[in-house]
Amino acid sequence: MITQISRRIAVAFLLLVVLAPVTDAAEQKLGFVVGLEGEGFFLNPLVKRILVTEVTKGSLGEAAGMRVGDQVIQIEGRDVAGRRAFELQPFMKLNPGETRKLRLKHSDGTEVEARITKPKT
Repeated sequence: MITQISRRIAVAFLLLVVLAPVTDAAEQKLGFVVGLEGEGFFLNPLVKRILVTEVTKGSLGEAAGMRVGDQVIQIEGRDVAGRRAFELQPFMKLNPGETRKLRLKHSDGTEVEARITKPKT
């Protein structure tokens, strides 16, 4: 029970403090939002998985092949599972014109590569 509560607090806190600015920007510019599942110390949990929770119709995320429910398994060729959240944070930030390569696992088990480029202002 305490483990479940601390895990929920950790995920909520991480999304608010670490990823919230990134996901807000991603939602507005790139058209997708991710959620993180992790365990351990709430400021820097061990990532279990990153899931795509929203994809805006007609967005760059949709054009790259992202779907709601996709699991991000790699960012720039690095596995996300087993890494600390702060270790992955720099990869989630994009400057205008930068591209990130994501390896996604769809809910049907197929894996695809998605390239996301943040538009220049």
